Amino acid sequence: MMFRNKKLIIIFMALMLALTVVTGCSQPAAQPAAQPAPAPEAPAGPSVEDNTLTWDDWSAKMTGTINKDYYVVDLRTPDEIGLEKALEGSINIDANETLAKGNDAIIDEKLAGVAKDAVILIHCKSGGRAKANLAKFLDKGYVNAFALNGWTSFDTKGYMGGTSIDSNTEFLKPEAWEAKMEGEIGKDYYVVDVRDAKEYDAGHIKGAINIGLRDQLTVDNAAAIAALTSAIPDKDASILVHCAAGKRAKAGIAHIKAAGYTNVVILDNAFKADKDGNYSFE
Repeated sequence: MMFRNKKLIIIFMALMLALTVVTGCSQPAAQPAAQPAPAPEAPAGPSVEDNTLTWDDWSAKMTGTINKDYYVVDLRTPDEIGLEKALEGSINIDANETLAKGNDAIIDEKLAGVAKDAVILIHCKSGGRAKANLAKFLDKGYVNAFALNGWTSFDTKGYMGGTSIDSNTEFLKPEAWEAKMEGEIGKDYYVVDVRDAKEYDAGHIKGAINIGLRDQLTVDNAAAIAALTSAIPDKDASILVHCAAGKRAKAGIAHIKAAGYTNVVILDNAFKADKDGNYSFE
Protein backbone atom coordinates (compact mmCIF):
# COMPACT_ATOMS: atom_id res chain seq x y z
CA MET A 1 0.00 0.00 0.00
CA MET A 2 2.83 2.30 0.89
CA PHE A 3 4.59 1.44 -2.36
CA ARG A 4 1.46 2.26 -4.29
CA ASN A 5 1.13 5.69 -2.60
CA LYS A 6 4.79 6.48 -3.32
CA LYS A 7 4.24 5.59 -6.96
CA LEU A 8 1.27 7.97 -7.17
CA ILE A 9 3.32 10.77 -5.59
CA ILE A 10 6.12 10.27 -8.15
CA ILE A 11 3.63 10.32 -11.06
CA PHE A 12 2.03 13.50 -9.68
CA MET A 13 5.38 15.26 -9.28
CA ALA A 14 6.38 14.24 -12.82
CA LEU A 15 3.14 15.67 -14.20
CA MET A 16 3.69 18.96 -12.31
CA LEU A 17 7.26 19.22 -13.61
CA ALA A 18 6.09 18.61 -17.18
CA LEU A 19 3.35 21.22 -16.82
CA THR A 20 5.87 23.75 -15.53
CA VAL A 21 8.18 23.17 -18.49
CA VAL A 22 5.36 23.44 -21.02
CA THR A 23 3.99 26.58 -19.41
CA GLY A 24 7.42 28.24 -19.31
CA CYS A 25 8.08 27.47 -22.97
CA SER A 26 4.73 28.91 -24.06
CA GLN A 27 5.28 32.37 -22.52
CA PRO A 28 5.39 35.18 -25.16
CA ALA A 29 8.79 36.41 -26.20
CA ALA A 30 9.98 39.63 -24.59
CA GLN A 31 9.07 42.75 -26.64
CA PRO A 32 11.82 45.24 -27.57
CA ALA A 33 11.76 48.48 -25.65
CA ALA A 34 9.75 51.21 -27.34
CA GLN A 35 11.92 53.65 -29.28
CA PRO A 36 11.40 57.38 -28.58
CA ALA A 37 9.60 59.23 -31.37
CA PRO A 38 11.97 61.28 -33.57
CA ALA A 39 12.11 64.94 -32.62
CA PRO A 40 10.20 67.15 -35.06
CA GLU A 41 12.40 69.04 -37.49
CA ALA A 42 12.85 72.72 -36.70
CA PRO A 43 10.94 74.90 -39.15
CA ALA A 44 13.11 76.29 -41.92
CA GLY A 45 14.09 79.93 -41.50
CA PRO A 46 13.22 82.63 -44.01
CA SER A 47 15.01 82.44 -47.35
CA VAL A 48 16.73 85.14 -49.36
CA GLU A 49 14.25 84.52 -52.17
CA ASP A 50 11.20 84.95 -49.93
CA ASN A 51 12.63 88.04 -48.22
CA THR A 52 13.62 89.90 -51.40
CA LEU A 53 10.77 92.26 -52.24
CA THR A 54 9.73 94.73 -54.91
CA TRP A 55 9.22 98.38 -53.96
CA ASP A 56 5.48 98.13 -53.21
CA ASP A 57 5.86 95.16 -50.84
CA TRP A 58 9.08 96.47 -49.28
CA SER A 59 7.80 100.00 -48.63
CA ALA A 60 4.52 98.62 -47.23
CA LYS A 61 6.54 97.41 -44.23
CA MET A 62 7.51 101.00 -43.36
CA THR A 63 4.65 101.39 -40.91
CA GLY A 64 4.97 103.32 -37.68
CA THR A 65 8.14 105.13 -36.64
CA ILE A 66 11.60 104.49 -38.05
CA ASN A 67 14.09 103.11 -35.50
CA LYS A 68 11.17 102.02 -33.31
CA ASP A 69 8.69 100.00 -35.37
CA TYR A 70 11.09 99.27 -38.21
CA TYR A 71 14.71 99.94 -39.22
CA VAL A 72 16.19 100.91 -42.59
CA VAL A 73 19.74 99.82 -43.47
CA ASP A 74 21.35 101.73 -46.34
CA LEU A 75 24.24 99.78 -47.94
CA ARG A 76 25.47 102.60 -50.21
CA THR A 77 28.81 104.36 -50.05
CA PRO A 78 29.22 107.81 -48.46
CA ASP A 79 29.83 109.25 -51.94
CA GLU A 80 26.53 107.85 -53.21
CA ILE A 81 24.68 109.25 -50.23
CA GLY A 82 26.37 112.63 -50.71
CA LEU A 83 25.13 112.77 -54.30
CA GLU A 84 21.71 111.18 -53.92
CA LYS A 85 20.76 111.93 -50.27
CA ALA A 86 19.39 109.34 -47.80
CA LEU A 87 16.30 108.56 -45.78
CA GLU A 88 16.48 110.39 -42.46
CA GLY A 89 17.05 107.94 -39.61
CA SER A 90 18.44 105.16 -41.81
CA ILE A 91 21.49 103.19 -40.66
CA ASN A 92 24.42 103.28 -43.07
CA ILE A 93 26.66 100.27 -43.64
CA ASP A 94 29.05 100.78 -46.55
CA ALA A 95 28.74 97.26 -47.95
CA ASN A 96 31.66 97.72 -50.33
CA GLU A 97 34.08 98.45 -47.49
CA THR A 98 32.68 96.03 -44.88
CA LEU A 99 30.41 93.15 -45.87
CA ALA A 100 32.10 92.60 -49.23
CA LYS A 101 35.42 92.23 -47.39
CA GLY A 102 34.11 89.71 -44.84
CA ASN A 103 33.40 92.14 -42.02
CA ASP A 104 30.01 90.72 -40.99
CA ALA A 105 30.52 91.94 -37.41
CA ILE A 106 29.51 95.39 -38.62
CA ILE A 107 25.91 94.14 -38.60
CA ASP A 108 26.05 93.42 -34.85
CA GLU A 109 27.75 96.76 -34.27
CA LYS A 110 25.25 98.84 -36.24
CA LEU A 111 22.19 96.94 -34.99
CA ALA A 112 23.27 96.71 -31.35
CA GLY A 113 20.16 96.63 -29.16
CA VAL A 114 17.79 95.89 -32.06
CA ALA A 115 15.54 92.87 -31.42
CA LYS A 116 16.16 89.85 -33.64
CA ASP A 117 12.53 89.84 -34.76
CA ALA A 118 12.47 93.54 -35.65
CA VAL A 119 11.61 94.57 -39.21
CA ILE A 120 14.91 95.38 -40.96
CA LEU A 121 14.53 96.95 -44.42
CA ILE A 122 17.74 96.78 -46.48
CA HIS A 123 18.44 98.76 -49.65
CA CYS A 124 21.32 100.05 -51.76
CA LYS A 125 21.15 101.98 -55.06
CA SER A 126 20.05 99.38 -57.59
CA GLY A 127 19.27 96.33 -55.42
CA GLY A 128 22.42 94.31 -56.12
CA ARG A 129 24.17 94.82 -52.79
CA ALA A 130 20.93 94.42 -50.83
CA LYS A 131 20.23 91.02 -52.40
CA ALA A 132 23.86 89.90 -52.15
CA ASN A 133 24.08 90.62 -48.42
CA LEU A 134 20.59 89.72 -47.17
CA ALA A 135 21.70 86.20 -46.18
CA LYS A 136 24.21 87.68 -43.73
CA PHE A 137 21.42 89.44 -41.83
CA LEU A 138 19.26 86.30 -41.85
CA ASP A 139 22.19 84.20 -40.63
CA LYS A 140 22.62 86.63 -37.74
CA GLY A 141 19.05 85.81 -36.68
CA TYR A 142 17.23 88.84 -38.09
CA VAL A 143 14.32 86.81 -39.40
CA ASN A 144 12.38 89.86 -40.55
CA ALA A 145 15.16 91.34 -42.68
CA PHE A 146 14.01 92.23 -46.22
CA ALA A 147 16.04 93.35 -49.25
CA LEU A 148 14.67 95.83 -51.79
CA ASN A 149 14.93 94.53 -55.34
CA GLY A 150 14.88 97.89 -57.08
CA TRP A 151 16.40 101.33 -57.54
CA THR A 152 16.04 104.07 -54.95
CA SER A 153 15.60 107.85 -55.04
CA PHE A 154 15.73 110.39 -52.19
CA ASP A 155 15.56 114.06 -51.33
CA THR A 156 16.49 116.24 -48.37
CA LYS A 157 12.87 116.55 -47.20
CA GLY A 158 12.52 112.86 -46.36
CA TYR A 159 11.16 111.62 -49.67
CA MET A 160 12.10 108.07 -50.61
CA GLY A 161 10.97 106.30 -53.77
CA GLY A 162 11.77 103.08 -55.57
CA THR A 163 11.34 101.61 -59.02
CA SER A 164 12.45 98.83 -61.36
CA ILE A 165 15.10 99.69 -63.96
CA ASP A 166 16.62 97.33 -66.51
CA SER A 167 20.11 98.63 -67.17
CA ASN A 168 20.41 96.40 -70.23
CA THR A 169 17.66 98.26 -72.08
CA GLU A 170 17.42 101.64 -70.36
CA PHE A 171 21.13 102.59 -70.20
CA LEU A 172 22.14 103.50 -73.74
CA LYS A 173 25.36 104.48 -75.50
CA PRO A 174 25.34 107.58 -77.78
CA GLU A 175 24.24 105.93 -81.03
CA ALA A 176 21.30 104.11 -79.46
CA TRP A 177 20.37 107.15 -77.34
CA GLU A 178 20.31 109.49 -80.37
CA ALA A 179 18.27 106.94 -82.31
CA LYS A 180 15.42 107.73 -79.89
CA MET A 181 15.32 111.33 -81.19
CA GLU A 182 12.59 110.67 -83.72
CA GLY A 183 10.31 113.54 -84.71
CA GLU A 184 10.10 116.88 -82.92
CA ILE A 185 11.64 117.53 -79.51
CA GLY A 186 9.03 118.58 -76.98
CA LYS A 187 6.31 116.83 -78.97
CA ASP A 188 7.37 113.37 -80.13
CA TYR A 189 10.10 112.96 -77.54
CA TYR A 190 11.62 114.91 -74.65
CA VAL A 191 15.17 115.44 -73.44
CA VAL A 192 15.63 115.92 -69.70
CA ASP A 193 18.97 117.40 -68.65
CA VAL A 194 19.65 116.51 -64.99
CA ARG A 195 22.78 118.66 -64.67
CA ASP A 196 22.80 121.69 -62.36
CA ALA A 197 21.17 124.88 -63.65
CA LYS A 198 24.58 126.54 -64.04
CA GLU A 199 25.79 123.70 -66.30
CA TYR A 200 22.57 123.82 -68.29
CA ASP A 201 22.86 127.57 -68.80
CA ALA A 202 26.43 127.16 -70.08
CA GLY A 203 25.20 125.01 -72.96
CA HIS A 204 22.43 122.50 -73.62
CA ILE A 205 20.45 120.71 -76.33
CA LYS A 206 17.87 123.10 -77.74
CA GLY A 207 14.47 122.21 -76.35
CA ALA A 208 15.86 120.16 -73.43
CA ILE A 209 14.14 120.50 -70.05
CA ASN A 210 16.36 121.11 -67.02
CA ILE A 211 15.38 119.14 -63.89
CA GLY A 212 18.70 119.03 -62.05
CA LEU A 213 19.46 116.08 -59.83
CA ARG A 214 21.55 117.94 -57.25
CA ASP A 215 19.69 121.27 -57.23
CA GLN A 216 16.12 120.05 -57.77
CA LEU A 217 15.31 116.32 -57.59
CA THR A 218 17.26 115.65 -54.39
CA VAL A 219 16.41 119.01 -52.81
CA ASP A 220 12.62 118.96 -53.16
CA ASN A 221 11.40 115.95 -55.11
CA ALA A 222 7.74 116.98 -55.03
CA ALA A 223 8.45 120.41 -56.55
CA ALA A 224 10.82 118.97 -59.16
CA ILE A 225 8.37 116.27 -60.23
CA ALA A 226 5.56 118.85 -60.37
CA ALA A 227 7.67 120.88 -62.79
CA LEU A 228 8.40 117.77 -64.83
CA THR A 229 4.73 116.78 -64.93
CA SER A 230 3.80 120.26 -66.11
CA ALA A 231 6.35 120.04 -68.93
CA ILE A 232 5.59 116.38 -69.77
CA PRO A 233 2.01 115.48 -68.76
CA ASP A 234 2.00 112.16 -70.64
CA LYS A 235 3.54 109.49 -68.37
CA ASP A 236 4.13 107.25 -71.42
CA ALA A 237 6.04 109.90 -73.37
CA SER A 238 9.50 109.05 -74.72
CA ILE A 239 12.03 110.68 -72.35
CA LEU A 240 15.80 110.81 -72.92
CA VAL A 241 17.84 111.68 -69.83
CA HIS A 242 21.45 112.84 -69.69
CA CYS A 243 23.94 114.57 -67.40
CA ALA A 244 27.65 115.34 -67.87
CA ALA A 245 29.21 111.92 -67.33
CA GLY A 246 26.34 109.47 -66.76
CA LYS A 247 26.45 109.17 -62.98
CA ARG A 248 23.71 111.69 -62.20
CA ALA A 249 21.58 110.34 -65.05
CA LYS A 250 21.56 106.94 -63.32
CA ALA A 251 20.20 108.59 -60.19
CA GLY A 252 17.87 110.85 -62.13
CA ILE A 253 16.13 108.01 -63.95
CA ALA A 254 15.19 106.48 -60.59
CA HIS A 255 13.40 109.71 -59.59
CA ILE A 256 11.65 110.04 -62.95
CA LYS A 257 10.50 106.42 -63.14
CA ALA A 258 9.43 106.47 -59.49
CA ALA A 259 7.12 109.34 -60.49
CA GLY A 260 5.35 106.99 -62.90
CA TYR A 261 7.03 107.69 -66.24
CA THR A 262 7.27 104.44 -68.16
CA ASN A 263 9.34 105.15 -71.28
CA VAL A 264 12.63 106.56 -69.98
CA VAL A 265 16.20 105.91 -71.14
CA ILE A 266 19.47 107.50 -70.10
CA LEU A 267 22.71 108.38 -71.85
CA ASP A 268 25.33 106.18 -70.22
CA ASN A 269 28.20 108.26 -71.51
CA ALA A 270 29.98 111.60 -71.09
CA PHE A 271 28.27 114.60 -72.70
CA LYS A 272 29.03 118.27 -73.35
CA ALA A 273 27.23 121.12 -75.11
CA ASP A 274 27.91 124.73 -76.07
CA LYS A 275 25.85 127.91 -76.02
CA ASP A 276 24.60 127.30 -79.56
CA GLY A 277 23.13 123.93 -78.65
CA ASN A 278 25.83 121.91 -80.32
CA TYR A 279 26.61 118.79 -78.34
CA SER A 280 29.07 115.94 -78.46
CA PHE A 281 29.96 112.74 -76.66
CA GLU A 282 33.33 111.98 -75.14
